[in-house]
Amino acid sequence: MGDKLVLDLETKKSFEEVGGYHNNKDLGVSLCGVYSYDRDKYKAFREEEFKEMATWLKEAELIIGFNSKSFDFAVLQPYYKFNLSKLPHLDILEEITHALGHRLKLETLAQATLGEGKSGSGLDALWYYKNNEWDKLEKYCLVDVRVTKEVYEYGQRHGHLWYENYGKRETIPIRWGKGKTIKEKLEESYKNGEQIEIEYLSINNEARGLKIIDIKSINDNQFKAYCHDTKTIKMFDIAKVFDIKKVGKQENWQTKLF
Repeated sequence: MGDKLVLDLETKKSFEEVGGYHNNKDLGVSLCGVYSYDRDKYKAFREEEFKEMATWLKEAELIIGFNSKSFDFAVLQPYYKFNLSKLPHLDILEEITHALGHRLKLETLAQATLGEGKSGSGLDALWYYKNNEWDKLEKYCLVDVRVTKEVYEYGQRHGHLWYENYGKRETIPIRWGKGKTIKEKLEESYKNGEQIEIEYLSINNEARGLKIIDIKSINDNQFKAYCHDTKTIKMFDIAKVFDIKKVGKQENWQTKLF
């Protein structure tokens, strides 16, 4: 199987400088940030490294982005002779528009889904480029790549994303999820009496941490579990679970075997 890449780029010029969105091919690329699943690596490609990036793109099984079909690839296309639109591509914005009938910003989606947003605005990236602040530009771009990656992975694991609709948090069904969802894995662990480690968003939706738990009950949106860190029984929101790893059997299950 080929690699999966998550991609985001920054431009050399603003829309105002090139005469509007319809001239996006004239924006120029200052930096292209990519995450490679096979390499487990983030890399920021400058223009002189685009030949190497072409190899990454051509070998990829899937390229993931946000508004990447109509923006990122359109801006990047002048640098390549091969047709970028022919590459296997998942544009998260395209999926959101299909589900809702309208567009959302990545910032809006990330805040509702992950509890965090982008690192700034595109104008910040332009300022970094024009002032030769390459370290800041790379950091800015790769944060956006990471946010896009985590939105993609959340959808893959849960089967949906979240957004705010007139002050109410609602789900967005997605089509790229494969395998068991987080909820299905939690239900399976509960049924089998498994002790699990979860990556969980807590502290006012500002930080993620690992918790070892024993699930005691589970419903549509929450589950009750004994938390070994705090030695207390707590209620957890399924939507705030980002990953699950099996640790072993719950202690009460082990004692029942003897």
